[in-house]
Amino acid sequence: MKCSLKLTYLVLLVLGMSACHPTQFVVGQEKPREQVTVKRNKFLFLGLIHVGTAPDPKAMSHDATDYKITVKLTFKDVLLNAMTLGIYSPLTVQVEY
Repeated sequence: MKCSLKLTYLVLLVLGMSACHPTQFVVGQEKPREQVTVKRNKFLFLGLIHVGTAPDPKAMSHDATDYKITVKLTFKDVLLNAMTLGIYSPLTVQVEY
């Protein structure tokens, strides 16, 4: 019984951590970034319904020609998702320019 409970916890941990990797896009040239802008993309019901407008990376970079977009789940996003039982599921959008 104890072994199966540990295995269940391990499987839940692996499944919970599998979606925490960031997705990155580079627009223009890859070069060192000096400024960072962060906004949230808001979803409901585990991402099924989008709420409001999505952050515009071009506007977030103040019309820069070279910038990097990173979309990721932060600890705060996961915590909010868990506390609301998946009703509110935000994603963090970070633009470095």
